[in-house]
Amino acid sequence: MAHLPKGQSVRDARYRFSSAQIRQYYERIDLPTKYRYEPGEFSKEVVKQRDGHGFLNALQRHTLAHVPFENLELHYSSHHSCSVNADNLFERIVGSGKGRGAYCIASNIFFGTILRSLGYHVMSVGARINTYNQHNGEDSTNACFGGWSHMINIVTIRGERFVVDVGFGVGGPTIPIPLKEDEEVLSLPPNGYIRVRKGAIPEAEHPNIKMWILERRSGQDGTWTPLYCFEDSICFLPPDFEVMTYWTSTSRKSFYTYRIITSKYIIDEAKEVVIGDVALYDDHVVRRIRGRPDQEIELKTEGDRVEALEKFIGIRLTDAEKAGITGMVTELPLEDSEFGE
Repeated sequence: MAHLPKGQSVRDARYRFSSAQIRQYYERIDLPTKYRYEPGEFSKEVVKQRDGHGFLNALQRHTLAHVPFENLELHYSSHHSCSVNADNLFERIVGSGKGRGAYCIASNIFFGTILRSLGYHVMSVGARINTYNQHNGEDSTNACFGGWSHMINIVTIRGERFVVDVGFGVGGPTIPIPLKEDEEVLSLPPNGYIRVRKGAIPEAEHPNIKMWILERRSGQDGTWTPLYCFEDSICFLPPDFEVMTYWTSTSRKSFYTYRIITSKYIIDEAKEVVIGDVALYDDHVVRRIRGRPDQEIELKTEGDRVEALEKFIGIRLTDAEKAGITGMVTELPLEDSEFGE
């Protein structure tokens, strides 16, 4: 059960997972033995004195490859809701054994709790998504930032800060991003770069107020596309993320409520580098390796989609969960599946 460390108050601590839960999490993400540091004093020593950055990189990489970005709880369930309670998230992602994940805020709450439990200094903050790209379906320098609908973790290692995000899905960061202006890093080989910079957002009433803007581009000569903006000087509390999650999971303006969105990243055989991704959006699957489409499949029925979720994303739905989509706007026809024939 998640708990506050002995002697710490709500003011100076967030929830932590137990050592036994952390070991289960290591198994869940197939973390290589060399990174399976014993939770507790030893992991704290690694974080602060030894290889805190390498450990963080491995945790993020393997989480992205084994814990799907998915919003199925809003569609394939009887309750059609999303919990951000740490213990509920642990049971869903790790304990259930069904290959489940989470999306957006819930994903980063879970991962932030993992990092705090291992001894990392974590600051969780809200972010504003660039909705222009969502509505137009293509990268652009244009930006239209919405409300606080996303969350990231800022991790400090030996005085250096990094943006850590496992809840954006395809196109988001796959490694810790230095919180330094215009320091671009290769996030997805061969040419997927990400950086952060300070700038005013178009919607701001006062242009002298600047925020951190995380951007991506493809290739050395590509266009920098804003993904989201955030602020590192605002104190966000767990109830803030509950409010944000309620909107993203219930508002008809939130695409999570009317689209099926699942994805996960693919790592190389050596388990050291992210090389691609696979995504199931509504009624089709796209798999990309090193920036190029490798496989595309159209899904015509509910049977097709359920099978594809297990084959490509690793998610196994129960009969009760499958029945939960009945009558939803995201439901596909119910004819017998011909998937894989």
